[in-house]
Amino acid sequence: MKIFSLGIDQLTINDIKNAGFNVVTQNVYPDPAHTEGHMLMVTSDQVPVQALSELRYKYPSSMILYLYLQKGIRGYQAVHMLCESLGLYFIPPRSTSSAVIEKIRFILEEDVEERSNLVGFFGSGPGIGCTSVAKLFARRIAAAGLRVLVLGLDLYDPGYDRKATISLDKLRPKLTGKMIHDEDFEQLIRQDGYLYLPGNYDYLSVQDYLEEEIEYFLARAGANADVVIADFGSIPESAAWYVGMQKSSLRMIATHPKHEHRLEPLFELAGHIDLRPHDFQLIINRSNVEEISSSKNMALRFGTEILLELPYYQPLQESLPLGKKELQHVDDKVHSLLVSMGLAPEAKKKGIFL
Repeated sequence: MKIFSLGIDQLTINDIKNAGFNVVTQNVYPDPAHTEGHMLMVTSDQVPVQALSELRYKYPSSMILYLYLQKGIRGYQAVHMLCESLGLYFIPPRSTSSAVIEKIRFILEEDVEERSNLVGFFGSGPGIGCTSVAKLFARRIAAAGLRVLVLGLDLYDPGYDRKATISLDKLRPKLTGKMIHDEDFEQLIRQDGYLYLPGNYDYLSVQDYLEEEIEYFLARAGANADVVIADFGSIPESAAWYVGMQKSSLRMIATHPKHEHRLEPLFELAGHIDLRPHDFQLIINRSNVEEISSSKNMALRFGTEILLELPYYQPLQESLPLGKKELQHVDDKVHSLLVSMGLAPEAKKKGIFL
């Protein structure tokens, strides 16, 4: 099958070709007869939203992949809905070339297994404890004898109270030049058995980060650790948040029932990159703080699972002071996580099952 490309940048085309696909680059619209039974890939720069109906009418027998390039969260749903109604496949902005390739494979139903060691932590709102929960898991995974990197990739908050000698913004020149070396990871802060990189202190540069830089950094980190824990924070409008959503093998959301109204648009946004609520695990932080709606009801409403419930502790503590019973519960979940990533043997079930 051929992929006719109109308006796609050359680097993305090269990556798609390297993935084994036959790409035909076009400077003008191809003849509809030539694309019949094949795929046509176009961008919103070439085909504005208001011209999508005409595009579908012109190419009735082609699979059409529409790359929407206008950044900004608002407007996704309307464009995605229009594409669905016209039988077009939608790719949101901030999608990397690997995300485009995964979409093509999804359309063609090609099943290619890519095992990732990245666990992404996301928050349903600022201050929900995303960083603390990520470090809790990192500490327990490191206690199992694995090499763990914790990356602060919340571009709006470094996640560290002190000014550090190394942080994401200080590594930025190496990200831009794609010159991250193995020894760079040895310079990270050592905490509770794992290596920690504080996030971005230069909040004025948030929108300067590129998706390709973050994807490259995660790939280098993954090659230097058994498990990479990444704190992507609670604000979706950043390159790191989008790449984290796309590349994480496991996605955790730190939340609370009072944030139920925040989860709804969050899951809606994730739907634009082919993720559904069942692709996430909820970690209920401050679960002993009473709220009108229960955690269970919230999970049932969205169709997702609760991985863990953590009680409320006094703020400004470096790590959550869990009791023995709670720590055992965390360790059980950590073991399940490691089994799913192929890093621990599956425990034999005891008992008789009928």
